[in-house]
This record gives sequence, C-alpha cells and structure tokens, in this order.
Amino acid sequence: MIKTLLYKHYIISIVILGYFVLFIPFLGQVHLFDWDEINFAEASREMIVTGDWLNVQINYEPFWEKPPLFIWFQAISMSFFGINEFAARLPNVLIGLFTILLLYQTVRLRYGLKASILTVLFYLGSFTPHFYFKSGIIDPLFNLFIFSSVLFLVRAIENKTSWAFFISGLMLGFAVITKGPAAILLVGLTGLCYQWVYRINFYTFKEILILVFGLVVIPGIFFSIQVSQNGWWFLKEFIIYQIELFKYPIASHGQPFYYHVVVLLFGCFPLFVLVLKALFTPIRTRMDSTYVRFMKVLFWVVLIVFSLVTTKIVHYSSMCYIPLSIIAGIWFSNHRHIHKSIKIILIVVGFCWFIIFSVLGILSIYPSLLTSVFINELIVDTSVTSMLRNSISWSYVPLLVSIVFIISIWLLLLRYKSPRIMLFLILNSLCVSIFMTTTIPNIEHLVQGDWIRQLETYQNKPMVHFTYGFKSYAHRYYTQQNKLEQVVEVRQKMLNDQGIKSLYDFNQHEKKIFDNQVRDAVILNTEIPFSITARISKFEELEANYPNLIKVFEGNGYGVWERAKEFDK
Repeated sequence: MIKTLLYKHYIISIVILGYFVLFIPFLGQVHLFDWDEINFAEASREMIVTGDWLNVQINYEPFWEKPPLFIWFQAISMSFFGINEFAARLPNVLIGLFTILLLYQTVRLRYGLKASILTVLFYLGSFTPHFYFKSGIIDPLFNLFIFSSVLFLVRAIENKTSWAFFISGLMLGFAVITKGPAAILLVGLTGLCYQWVYRINFYTFKEILILVFGLVVIPGIFFSIQVSQNGWWFLKEFIIYQIELFKYPIASHGQPFYYHVVVLLFGCFPLFVLVLKALFTPIRTRMDSTYVRFMKVLFWVVLIVFSLVTTKIVHYSSMCYIPLSIIAGIWFSNHRHIHKSIKIILIVVGFCWFIIFSVLGILSIYPSLLTSVFINELIVDTSVTSMLRNSISWSYVPLLVSIVFIISIWLLLLRYKSPRIMLFLILNSLCVSIFMTTTIPNIEHLVQGDWIRQLETYQNKPMVHFTYGFKSYAHRYYTQQNKLEQVVEVRQKMLNDQGIKSLYDFNQHEKKIFDNQVRDAVILNTEIPFSITARISKFEELEANYPNLIKVFEGNGYGVWERAKEFDK
C-alpha cells in the first residue's frame, strides 16, 4: 500500500517537474500577439494603472466584450512580475498545470494509472493544446471551468447528491464571468444530449433549481454591482455582443462550416487523428462508463455548436482538447492496435507537418529562397511580402525537429505498443516546445516585431496613439498609453456637441463610429502629439485624408506617421 502510494506521488512529481521544464523557460521571450493576447493584457494593464478592478477598460473607456475574471488573474500576475509578456502568460501556465493534474487524477481514479498517463501525454504531446498553456488568452481558464462543471454533473449522476449540482452550477458561473454565457449553452446541451442519447434521466426539477442557484451566485454578484454603478449599459451591450458572435462573422472571422474540423485535424495533431475511431465506436471498459460517455457528448456538442456559430476563431474549438485527451487516454489503455485507415490519415497529416518543418529548416540554410521563390513568385499580397522581406537569422533547429518528428511517427507506425505511443507523444511535446522557442520568435519578428519595437519607443511620452483601417490593441499596450486630459477634453466637447451625456449612452456600433470621430478631431483640429499606424494597403488613403504627416516607420507591412511639426522638433 505504502509502495503504491509512493509510486503514485513519484509519477505526479515527474508530471509537475516535466510540465514546468516545458512551460516556464522562454515564456516571455516573444512579444504578445495581436489581437487576443494584447487585448487581455491591455485591459489588465489599465486595471492596474487606474486602480479600477471592477470595470474592464480599453483605452480607459468601458469594454463590454469580456467579463473580468481572467483579467483579474493577469492583473495580479502583473502586480507581482511587472507589465510584461511573462506576467501576461504566467496565469495560463498555472491554469494549465491545474488542468493537467485534474485530468491525471480523475482519469487515474476511474480508469487506472496507464490511462491517466496517456491522457496527460496526449494533451501535452499535441500541437495546439501544448501551445495554449503558453499563451495569454482567456480560453484555458474558460475551458477549465466548463470541464469542472461537467465533472460535477458526472458526480451528480453517480451519487445523486444535491451538493454536486450546486458545485456544477458554481463552476458554470465562474465560466460565465470568465468569457460569457456560451458556457451555459455548452454545459446545458451536454447534459440534455447525454440524457437523450443514453436514455438516462439524471436530474429532478429540484436539482435543476439547485444547479441554477449555484450558477447565478457569482455572475449575480458581479452584474448586480455593475448595474448599480453604471446602469444596464454594460449588461445589455455584453449580451448583444454575445448574440452577434453567433449570428454574424464578427471582425471578419467568417469561415466555412467544416473550419473547426480542419483546425482540429491539423492543429490538434496527433491527438485528433489517433482518437477518430474512438469518437465513432463505443468504448468498452471494465471501469465506469459515465465519465467517458460525458466526454464524448461534450466533444460533439462543442464541435457542432461552434461549427454552426457564424464567427469562427481557432480557439473556439479549444474546449474539444480536454475530452479528446481523455477519450484517447482511455481508448489506448484498452486497445493494442491502430486501425489501418487511422495510420493513413496519420501519415498524410504528419507529412504536411514534416513539410512545414523542413521548409523552415531549408530556409535556415538557404535564406535567399525566401526572396527568390516566395516573395517574387508565389505571394502577391503586398502586406505579406513586406513582412517576408525582413532580415531573419533562421535556425537549423526546424530541420532537426522535422527529422526527429518523422522518425517518431515511423516508430509508432512500425508496431503499436503503449510504450511507443508514450515515447512518440513525449518526443512530439519536445518538438513542439523546441519549435516554439526557436521558430516562433522569428515568425513574430516577421509579423509584427519591428512595428512593436517602434511602438515601444513612445513609452513615457505624452502622446496619443491611433490606428487607421484596422483593429489593434498593440498601439495601446506597447506604448503604455496613458490617459491624456487633452484628449478627454476633446471627447467630452464632442459628446456635449452631440447632446450625449456619457459613453454609456452609445451602443457598441455607435461607440466605434464616435472613436473614429475623436481620432479625426485630434489629428485635424488640435496640436496634441500623436502617432497613427496603417497597413500598407491603406498608406495612400491615410496620407490623402491626413495631410502634413511624416512617416517615421515602415516595416512588417505597417507604417507609422506623426504630426509633421512634432517630428521636426
């Protein structure tokens, strides 16, 4: 008994140590990426600067798109470690560790040690799941609360206890103030579909009321304080925005119906490929079946819902990663072969990744190919070609990664055994981690690096910063833009002229129009120092609309202009 207990603690210790070795080093080596990473980081920065921990703000104005829970975590991290990339991403590293330990423990208790180790390795050894815990986006926390809510639904079915329904609702409430009411839809549909598919009525009206009570506790407190301070504006615009995400392709994120299947197939490699058969086949296990059944239903609900939603973004399907990992861990702990059709798909998708790694490796040896082939022959988009012209010191590492990657797939396909798939997943997690620390910095430099460094030169200067023709948060976060009283006065005068009492009288669409009007007024009618950024396709339009500006930077497909006389000084 003592020997078994020590062995289990030994495994957990290895998991924790290996996790920190993979995720902590180089966490802050790359600038945050626009939009999502910088969006949340900027809201956290302004929360610290203003001292207002209740209201989420962007540009020191109310921001209705996201509730504050994850932003609170980021702001706390920044309070300890400073306003930087490491602090912005650290919360997800810790959230990821908790998620991995929860996966390990819940699967181990139900399906054994082998299934739990495979589950963890499938998660960490696949591309996008591994990447998400090194990011500064909101979804890992959102997914953790949804998963926790479903776990307690499983407990409620098994034990018929009211407290499990309450905790399930409470976790769901935390998910709502992390990202929004989509959590209610996902968990609610999962419960209903489970009941319909497996013909199990696992709740009474009283238990649903208990779950709803748990659900409304945390959001009820937060939104009640919001309404008491600011009226119904925030809650109304927040709900409108959530509805529009389902109805319209917000911010040009419209994609075909099958978008998330493709994202999972290539991004969530090799997990999604290897688990395909298990998704369509009943999983026979000597242990309980409720847990794994719930995971299968949760996966299909998430995939179908976000395939139907008009706005499609890569991380919308990230909730699929958790149930996929669990299903794969349980499946491969009980099956000793990989179906021939799965091997074919594995080879095809793996070969695509091998080509990507190899191309990056070849470019490191022959960088002139980037200009002669890609820029001159294949790519016609001026923004992309402008990015690719940047000078990059490519590494030989991607070529080495491609070799290790293809060898590991070959070993797996040669003859399937559990130790081989474990070795494959370990090697793949190392490949992903090495790729991120050696190649992602170069990609970031091509996409935005020089532009970000230009924005950083404006820190501690009394200037206001704008964009023209595109949406961004980088010009606020990386300039560490402060609230200028001169701009506040311009904004207030324009509100008065339009007979508007406050920004809370605008809906979100009117607010965007008003922001552009403020930008035009500052540039054309005042002497306030400013910078304005445009993409290369808008250069001529910007210079025609705003005469007497001087371009002070061009790179990564961006240009930055300042007021001419400010530049001369």
